[in-house]
Amino acid sequence: MGYTFDIEIHDTKAPLVVDLELDPYKTQTLTGCIVFDLDKAMNFSVARVSIIGQVGVVVNPDTPDQETAHESLLDAHQAEVDLVAANDSNGDGKLAMEAGRQYLPFRIDVRRAGSLPPTLVNKLDTPFIDWQYHLVVAVKRDSIFSSTQTIQRELIMRRQIAPVRRCDFISAATDKPRKFRSRFTIPSMIVLGQSALFAKVELKARDKGYLIREVDCSLIQTENIAYETRRGHPIKNAYCKIEASRIVSPLRTIVNDKNDMDFGRNTPLTFPLPIDNHSLLPTERGLGWLDISHKVEFKVHFMDVNLPPVKAEMPLFVGHNPDQYFNVVETEETPAAATEGEVDPTTAAVGVATPALEDMTDKNTEEVEVGTDGVMITMEEVATVSQLPLQVQIAA
Repeated sequence: MGYTFDIEIHDTKAPLVVDLELDPYKTQTLTGCIVFDLDKAMNFSVARVSIIGQVGVVVNPDTPDQETAHESLLDAHQAEVDLVAANDSNGDGKLAMEAGRQYLPFRIDVRRAGSLPPTLVNKLDTPFIDWQYHLVVAVKRDSIFSSTQTIQRELIMRRQIAPVRRCDFISAATDKPRKFRSRFTIPSMIVLGQSALFAKVELKARDKGYLIREVDCSLIQTENIAYETRRGHPIKNAYCKIEASRIVSPLRTIVNDKNDMDFGRNTPLTFPLPIDNHSLLPTERGLGWLDISHKVEFKVHFMDVNLPPVKAEMPLFVGHNPDQYFNVVETEETPAAATEGEVDPTTAAVGVATPALEDMTDKNTEEVEVGTDGVMITMEEVATVSQLPLQVQIAA
C-alpha cells in the first residue's frame, strides 16, 4: 500500500477517553491527529474523521420474530470533519503529503454531549440493549485503482456527575424505646476502583428479648432503562424497558458469637465491605431513559426468630475520579488485614482516602431517623431506591 496511518487523541487523560460535558447545549471539542507513515510523497482524495455512536435494541427476544433495531446516537453532520476540504490550499480537491512521518491534525465538535449516554454497557446486566462509540478515520489515495482504507478505535465516553449533596457521612438510626437502638454510618461517596466501603454499626440491646444474632450488610446497584428508538428504521416504536437490581458486594455478615448483650454498644462495629469493581457502575442520572443508583442495606437479625429484622437503607454516590470527590492519598502498600472492630477507615482503602468514621456527630453528617414503628424515613435530599426484581419488557 505504501503507507500506514493511525489515530492520536490530544485532550484525554487516557487513550480515547472523553469526559462528556453535562450541559446538553454546550459544544464539546475533541482534538487529535492522523499519523501517516509514507514511503513516498502521495496525494489523498479522501481524509475523513467521524465519531460514530450506535444503539441496538433487541425486539421480540427468544421468538422467531427476534431482531435488533439500530439507530445512531449522533447525526453524521454532527460529528464528522472532511480534512481534504479543510487542508486543500490549491483548490483541486487533493491533500498533498510528503514522504516520511506526517501529522494531520483534526478537531471534531460533539454538539449536545450532555445528552449522550456514557460507555458502560459492557457492564450492564442485560443483553437486550447495547450502545457503543467509535472514532473512525477513512483515507483514500488519489488514484483510480485505490480503495478507501478505514480504521476505528473504541471511544470511551464518561459523564462526570456531581453528587446531589456533598457530605462526609450518612447515618441512619432506629429506636425501639426500652428494647433496641441502632445507628449505621457510611461514607456518602465512593469511587470506581475503591477496594472497600467502610461501615460503622452501633447497637444497643436493652431487652433480652431483642438479643442480636447477626448483622448483614450489602451494596445494591439498581439499573433502570426505558429506552425508545427515535429515528427511522424498519421496526417502528421499538422500546426497551428494564428494571433490575443486583448486589455488587459480597454479603457481609457479622455474628454475635458470644451472645453479648453489649454487642456493638461499648465498641462500635467498624468493618470493610468489599466492592465488586467488575460489576460496579458509576451513578448515572439526568438522561431520562437511563438511571443507575446505589444503596447500602443493613439488616439486624435477632435471636428470637419471631422478631422481624430491623432494616436500614442509605443512598450511596459512585463517581469516576477520586480527585473530584476526595482528597486522594496514594498509599505505597496495602495495609495488613485487621480484625473486626479494629479497621482504620482512613487508611485501609488502597489508593483512596475514604472519610474517617470517628466522629458520627460531624457537621456534614446527614441523619435519617426511624420511628418507633421501625419504618425507614427517606432523606428528602437524596431519594432511596427500593430493590427491584428483574423485569424485562421488550416490544415493537
